[in-house]
Amino acid sequence: MYEFIIIGGGITGVTLGRLLQMSGVNNFIILEAESEAGGLCRTKLIDGHYLDIGGGHFLCTKYPQVYDFIFSHIPKEEFNFFDRVSKIRVEGEIIDYPIESNLWQLSTEKQIDYLISAIQAGDFTGVKEPCNYEKWIKWKLGNKIASFYMIPYNKKIWGVEPNELDIDWLHKIPSVKTREILESCLNKLSDRRKMPSHNGFYYPKMGGFQTIFDVIYKNVVDRVMLNEKVIDLEYRDNYWLVNCEYKAKKVINTAPWNHLHKALNVPASLEDCFERLKNNSIVVSLWEQEYNHDWHWCYDPDLSLEYHREFFIHNFAPHSLSTGMYTETNLTRWPGSETSWSNGKKPIVEHINAVAYPVPVVGHSKAISTILEHYEIQNLFGVGRWGQWQYFNSDVCILEAMKFIKAKVL
Repeated sequence: MYEFIIIGGGITGVTLGRLLQMSGVNNFIILEAESEAGGLCRTKLIDGHYLDIGGGHFLCTKYPQVYDFIFSHIPKEEFNFFDRVSKIRVEGEIIDYPIESNLWQLSTEKQIDYLISAIQAGDFTGVKEPCNYEKWIKWKLGNKIASFYMIPYNKKIWGVEPNELDIDWLHKIPSVKTREILESCLNKLSDRRKMPSHNGFYYPKMGGFQTIFDVIYKNVVDRVMLNEKVIDLEYRDNYWLVNCEYKAKKVINTAPWNHLHKALNVPASLEDCFERLKNNSIVVSLWEQEYNHDWHWCYDPDLSLEYHREFFIHNFAPHSLSTGMYTETNLTRWPGSETSWSNGKKPIVEHINAVAYPVPVVGHSKAISTILEHYEIQNLFGVGRWGQWQYFNSDVCILEAMKFIKAKVL
């Protein structure tokens, strides 16, 4: 009888295991469905290029305790620190991110159009706040920013229509007031403090993002069961029986809840909630391309291009070959491994992340809250991006693991 069984050997699951260990709890195992742990935090060395196969992963957080945890496992000196350089392509011009703070970098005619649109936005004119993403972003930033950047970009990344998205995830977007948009244009200066937590970031001097995962994982590797997909999850008298083999007083789920639908034999009262949990799939494609700039990544809302974001590996991983870059593409927009892309080329290698981001469709928050409340009574908990079904970056996954251990163990 284990004290805990952790489902999922990604960054959340492995951090939970490590924190249990550090708290003196050693009676646990981690069940990982794949043949290797790491999930979206894995890195592959391909022809001299360090490719983070889960897409853009960087170490940056506003939570000091997360830095403390990571740097207690790997010295800060083993990282390079970068001031973030991220760009946006807008109507054929390239400006800094975020768009609302950097309209002044557009040509004069475009600046005028975007500023007129911004001061006509509902947030500035006192219109009541709407409740779906498409209407909200027009209300907040105006039709121009919405139509030429925010709406097409989010359509590309999520793979659903913008009017299907909720607004409760928009804390990910920096909050810039219309007055600040005007001031930045008049002063020709953007306020970097208006960025999210990615104002600057750390990246390992050797390897890729998996270097961070590995230093945590090595402490719990003997507790990890690989190739152990959860196909049966049965609650008996005060304990859980997993795959008809493993018993535990408590189970922590860090895997996608929709993958556990059959295993749990979900009651009819929760069927609609499970149906509300949607995720997208992202293809990460490695390319060789010459570039002579300092950008770390670039957002591209152009619907005629398959991908939505480019990453320039050598600019944050100098130990990687100088010609390496990769793109992220929603699987629904991917041309396929046998087909040339719109640029007439084929990438060196591609990796499909079948489960990449939880999609914030309308009603998803209530659905996951209902699921978590139902199973917590039976000591089945959800933690992390998939366990809590929120768009958490790796730092927040670590933070949520800390919060769980503090609340349920210490």
